[in-house]
Amino acid sequence: MRKLGILATSAILIITLSGCSLLYPNWGKPTNNPTKTNTDTPLPTGSDTSTPTPDPTDKANAVVEIIDSYVDNSNGILQVIAQVTNFSEDGGNCTLTFTGGGKTITATVTAESNAANTQCHPLEIPLGELPKGSGSFTVTYDSASKHGVSSATGVTI
Repeated sequence: MRKLGILATSAILIITLSGCSLLYPNWGKPTNNPTKTNTDTPLPTGSDTSTPTPDPTDKANAVVEIIDSYVDNSNGILQVIAQVTNFSEDGGNCTLTFTGGGKTITATVTAESNAANTQCHPLEIPLGELPKGSGSFTVTYDSASKHGVSSATGVTI
């Protein structure tokens, strides 16, 4: 009887812990560090040998939804959590674009498939890179076959 109780407890623990993978399917995998681009800094010139990407108008529509966003003064970041709600796929990127104070600043992270949608890794821009005052931001999803942009959200830095 005691062995049966231990077995039942172990089964419940395994089922409970595996539920975390539904919220974040690749828990424990290293995440990509976001890349940032500041349009105030000129990019180096030279030959570009990369393969051109398809025009976004040739791609299927991605419905991008901002789940949460906040200015985290204690950690010095603007953080945005977003997802694509109308499909689930790996291989795409999410780009946070902040516009305000005459500047446009971006941060790009990878996205990954979840059970029913595509989740962007958390998008962050250090507050020190953002101009003080009001601005707005969008999140863009782009993959080989899909493209979409969220609605603009206002923010005060």
